[in-house]
Amino acid sequence: MKKNPHKRVCHIFGAGERVSAEALQRPADGDLVIAADGGYSWVTELGAADEAFLADIFVGDFDSAAESAAEIRERCAKTGTTVVELPVVKDDTDTGVCVQEGAKRGYKTFYIYGGTGGRWDHTIANLQLLTHIAREGGRGFLIGAEICATTVNAGEKITIAGKPDGHLSVFSAGGNAEGVSIRGAKYETEDVTLRDDYALGVSNSFTAPETSIACKKGTLLVTGEFLPKDVS
Repeated sequence: MKKNPHKRVCHIFGAGERVSAEALQRPADGDLVIAADGGYSWVTELGAADEAFLADIFVGDFDSAAESAAEIRERCAKTGTTVVELPVVKDDTDTGVCVQEGAKRGYKTFYIYGGTGGRWDHTIANLQLLTHIAREGGRGFLIGAEICATTVNAGEKITIAGKPDGHLSVFSAGGNAEGVSIRGAKYETEDVTLRDDYALGVSNSFTAPETSIACKKGTLLVTGEFLPKDVS
C-alpha cells in the first residue's frame, strides 16, 4: 500500500453518505478531526471503537444533528471537544466553516467525508469548496462511497495510483483550464484546454501504475476511483 503523502490532515465528517472502513484514513498524531453538525453521530460511533476519530471540534447550528444541542454540548464537554456554534442563517455551509477552522490552525490538507449523497446542492457546494481550498494553496479531497474528488491548481502536477481500469474524469473547475496534460490514462492529452461548458475530460480510466495530471492555468477538478492515499 502506498504511504499516505499528506502531512497534518484536517479530517471533516459531515452528515451525508458514509463510506466504508477501507475508505477511511485513520487520523494520525497531529491531525485534526472536525464534526460538521450531523456528522457528529458518525464521529462518535467511530470514536467509540478508536479514539483517534474523536472530534477535536464540533461545528454547526444543530439542524442536522441526531442529538439536541444540550446533549451535544454536554458530551463535547466530557471529551474536551471545542464547540463552534453557528447561526442557522449564515453565508457559508457548516463544512465551509470547518475548513476555515482547520485553516486557522495551519492545516492545508482536508479530507471531507459525508459530504456527498442526499442533496445535490450540498455535494456541489463541497466540490466548489475543493476549488476554494486549492486556490488558497491547499488540497482538499471529497471522499464518497464509490468516488473521490480533488483538484489540480495552476502550475501543479499530481500523480494517482488508481484502481486498474477504474474510472477517471477531469473537468475545468470554472472558466478555462489551459495547458492540461494527462499521462498514464486510456485517453492521454498534452497541452489542451478544458472549458467549463463542455465535458471533454469525462469518462477516462487508469491504465498505468501511476497517472499524472497537470495544469498550466486555471483549476482542474479530478474525480474517480481512488483515495487520498493514492495521490501524490
